[in-house]
This record gives sequence, C-alpha cells and structure tokens, in this order.
Amino acid sequence: MKRILVTGSSGFIGTHLVRALNQQGHTVFTADKRENCDLCDIESVENLPDVDIVIHAAAFNGTKYFYSQPYNVMVDNILPTQNLLNRYVNKCDHFIFTGTCESYAGAVDRFGYTVPTDEKVPLVVDDVLNPRWSYGGSKIASELLCAAAYSQFGQPFTIIRYHNVYGPGQVDHFIPEFATRLLKGDMNLYGHKNTRSFYYIDDAIDATIKLLDTPINGPINVGCTDEATILDVANIIKKLLHVDGNLILNSAPKGSVTRRCPDISLLKSTIDYQYTVDLTTGIEKTLKDLKCV
Repeated sequence: MKRILVTGSSGFIGTHLVRALNQQGHTVFTADKRENCDLCDIESVENLPDVDIVIHAAAFNGTKYFYSQPYNVMVDNILPTQNLLNRYVNKCDHFIFTGTCESYAGAVDRFGYTVPTDEKVPLVVDDVLNPRWSYGGSKIASELLCAAAYSQFGQPFTIIRYHNVYGPGQVDHFIPEFATRLLKGDMNLYGHKNTRSFYYIDDAIDATIKLLDTPINGPINVGCTDEATILDVANIIKKLLHVDGNLILNSAPKGSVTRRCPDISLLKSTIDYQYTVDLTTGIEKTLKDLKCV
C-alpha cells in the first residue's frame, strides 16, 4: 500500500480516484481549493505531507472559463504544477500529471496529424490570441515542467492524457451541460460534425490506478478508440430524455478540434486495458446521476 497525494480531490476525476484508492487500502491525502488548500500558495504546498506518489489532478477546467477567465486558467494550472514539483522532486517515487488531449488539437487541425493520434504528436498552440488555448496551453506548459524535472533532476513522472472522460459527478462539460439545456427547451447543438472518443470514468480510474507503479517518463494516452460525432452523442441524450423536436445545428466554437481519437497502443502494452462501459450505457448512468432519467 502506498501513501498517495491527490490534488483536485473534489473535482470530477479526483473524487472518483480518491474513492477507488481508499477502497484499495492506500493512505490517501487530498489537496483542493474547496478544502482551503491553495496550490498557488507555495507555503500551503510546502506543508503537504511526504508521500510515495503524487497525482496532480487539480485544474481550472470548463470550456466557458477558457473564454471568460483565460488569465486565471493559465495561472491556476501552471503555478500549482511548479509548486508541487518544487516540493516533491526527488522526494516521491512517481509524479503523475493529468494532462489533456486539448494540448495537441492544433497539430490535428492545422497540420493534419494522424488520427488516431499517438503520444509523439507535436503540441501546437494554434492561435495565441484565442483564449480557448488558455487551458491547452497551460497543460502544455505543465507537461514541459514535468519533463524538465525528469531531465534535470531525474524525477520519475507520467503524463496521463485523458481523452473525453465522462460520467457521474461531472459538471461544465458537454454531456451534462447539453442535457440540462435540452430539458430547458434549448435545442441548439454546437459542433455537431466534430468527433470525440468518450471514455467512461470507471474505466479511466482503473487505467490510472494500474499506472501508479509504472512511470512512463513521458505522456500516455488514456481513452478508447470508439469515435462518435457530437450529433451521435446528442441524439443518444435526446432519446434517453424522451425529448421531441429537431436539434438546431450550429458550427463549433473557433478552436474546437474537428476530430479526436487516441492511439492507445502504448496503454495496451503497459497495463491490462479495460473498456467495459459502452457510450449509451455510460450516458444513461451519467443522466441518472443528474436525476434527468
């Protein structure tokens, strides 16, 4: 059993992760703004306990915030990573950073990088003036910090690039937001032609825990290869909610990648990979948690 610190412990992934780690018998410590631990404050970070593994899942996330508070998104995502590395470099066995597939969106759309996309993809900021890149850009910077700590100090690390993880307890993401709007009579759908590969939270947590003892010293994609259009997902939600009427199809916000699907060859060669919850079942579980169905 390990001593494990989980940051962002009250967030979507963090909540599920803490529950699963506790069930396995690990000693779990948490750090979260909602617990009055500000990871931007170096003194707060210095007072965190000694642990074997750090899982840095804290992030200022939510698409609406990328546009409305881009500076806060940048600072709140980069500074905690730097502070945590300063605290734990050569003092923990494994530093795990939860990255994002948003970090390589520019390489796919602007340069036509291969889909399904592997971990060797260049990380491209497509437009520095588009505030949407406040999130993807801050995640890129944090990935570079982790890699630099490994290069200079030998700190073992893994960058987990989650791909459209969804499930109960999620807010500020497409499935719960669209379901909520649909029930209010808002039939607008944005980016209906775009594709994503949605991965249910239980499977994502299973993969994360299996990676605890295996530093990759680089990025690894965590997700599935079942690619679906946003319209496909919207129609599943619409059917489960028994909503009648035609959707109003709109273009995606500027900067939203047209296709996203991970190459998970590295993941499959590293762990006993699981994909147990199909998209319709996962969406139904998510909507039941929202008390929509």
